[in-house]
Amino acid sequence: MAAQHTAFASDFDGTLCWSDWTTGEQRFDPRDLEAVRAYQQAGGLFGVCTGRPLSSILESVEGKIELDFYIVMTGSQVFDHELNKLWERVVDRDVAQELFDRYASPEAVMVAVTESQFVSVHDRMGSALPVVASLSQMRGDLYGVSFECAGDRDAARAICADINERYGDVVSGFQNLGSVDIVPVGCSKGSGVRVVREAFGVDIVAGIGDSYNDLPLLSAADVAYTFGASPAEVRGEADVVIETLADAIEDFSERIS
Repeated sequence: MAAQHTAFASDFDGTLCWSDWTTGEQRFDPRDLEAVRAYQQAGGLFGVCTGRPLSSILESVEGKIELDFYIVMTGSQVFDHELNKLWERVVDRDVAQELFDRYASPEAVMVAVTESQFVSVHDRMGSALPVVASLSQMRGDLYGVSFECAGDRDAARAICADINERYGDVVSGFQNLGSVDIVPVGCSKGSGVRVVREAFGVDIVAGIGDSYNDLPLLSAADVAYTFGASPAEVRGEADVVIETLADAIEDFSERIS
């Protein structure tokens, strides 16, 4: 299979980038970046598949790496290299308000994203993000909301299950270790992969991720990778367990050569 008909979709945090949320410092492994560039130079497409908004990714990768596509907000938005919008869905504002009223607490802080804002809502824990008092202060469409559960995986799992049971006809919740990402129903990291596959005429897609919200990404990929430290359920969905992103890219490049 010719390399130009392949794509590699990578989770961002904990896979391509490691972030210290207390200091804002972000680290990229030079070996990973070198492997990405080599794969792209051979004709492959490389992009991210993340719960972060586009603005955050653009700021993080500037001067470090060029991306061919962006699956952001857990699949509610997809962009190409030139930032043309390939896919978009929004969260109903009334539903988002109901989610906030039901689940927000000092231990479960809501984070909400519009085209121009990425904020915590009524945060009583001291977030590094800008804080607004309520969703009514936000202008524009909501592309996703999440609940940061202070690293409590059990709390995140419970909130995620309850959201999907109560609101599953309009939104989907995806656990990301100690947090929950909520996007319009029909959106996921897997749906984002399918948009990329169709938009670019890709024949073979590789995917890599390290958390529960990456399960749809791994399921949609033709070759799925994860790490030895990933949760057992994630390792079970992967075709190959590796140590680094560079190892995954090298394995995939050998498979398609």
